[in-house]
Parts: sequence; C-alpha cells; structure tokens
Amino acid sequence: MARKTLIQIRRGLESALGTLAAGELGYCTDSGKLFIGSGSSNMLLAAGQSTGDMLKSIYDTNNNGKVDYAQAADTVPWSGVDGKPAVYPAAAHTHDYMPKGPLTWNQLKGV
Repeated sequence: MARKTLIQIRRGLESALGTLAAGELGYCTDSGKLFIGSGSSNMLLAAGQSTGDMLKSIYDTNNNGKVDYAQAADTVPWSGVDGKPAVYPAAAHTHDYMPKGPLTWNQLKGV
C-alpha cells in the first residue's frame, strides 16, 4: 500500500539559506540553485539559471573571466611541464596519410 510522505525542502534567498544539516536540501528562490548540507557546509547540487555545466561562482572565483585552474596553468614554467617533447618545436615531419588540398567525403571516411 502506498504511503503519502511530505518532504520539505528549506527555501529562501541564497544569502539567507544558512548552513544546512547533513542531508538537508535547500532551494534558493532567487538564484534557482539547489544545495545539500554536509553538516558543516552546503554543497551545490544544481543551478537552475545557468547555461552549460560550469558555474562562474565555482570555476572563476576571482571573477576575472578565466577559469581558475587555467589561470594557474599559465604560471607554470616550461621546466615544470611533464611529458613535453625533448626538442621544441618538434622536428619537421609530414603526414602522408592525408592528401594536401580539398578533401572529398570518401577520403574522410577512411581516416
């Protein structure tokens, strides 16, 4: 026999949501974000008003228009890069498997 159970989700403005209890859900009426509590912090589950799967508030925390990890990668010296070629730029070479010039669909199917 089916049981009727009411599950309530804390909701309100994101700035007033507070810290959610472990497993507690919280919906932000102003931003459309859904959080779940860990007991000590709120973890974002979904963002309702974003496009794509990247949130600026998570990936660009200093709001400079560049993903934080990409910004950190820009500061790595060449000597700190693993797996780089021994000679840079790479030695001259050709790719004989691809003809030069315009390609037909039949040529592309075999690649």
